[in-house]
Amino acid sequence: MKQKRTVLVCVTDQKNCERLIKAGYMLAKSQDMELKVLSVQSRCKLKKIEQAPLEYLFNVCKSLDAEMKVYWSDNVNNVVHNYILSNRVAELVVGVPEKMMQGNFVYDVHQAFPDIPISVIDESNLMKTLSFQEV
Repeated sequence: MKQKRTVLVCVTDQKNCERLIKAGYMLAKSQDMELKVLSVQSRCKLKKIEQAPLEYLFNVCKSLDAEMKVYWSDNVNNVVHNYILSNRVAELVVGVPEKMMQGNFVYDVHQAFPDIPISVIDESNLMKTLSFQEV
């Protein structure tokens, strides 16, 4: 059976990432794609991280029939790149990046996968697809 194309939502360990997941859900539903959610946490946070926000996000995903994976790594870009390659990711949904420059997660993903549209969800839940001129 052929794997469906995927909308990948990248989240942190904050409850407010629920808005990203819901935006990704609407995008996936409108294009008949699968929704997957990925969170890459730094290994140094492993003992310090509060589990409640991640559990909350897992429950949001469960209610939307979306798969959520959490990886512990200090190399976020490598984990995300490998995940994209192995999951037929067709679109990416993220929160607003701090700066669009080399070394920034969103910038680096775009450089590695320039054909994958990246939608940014701001704090007021507005979705904006990054244009090539902005990256």
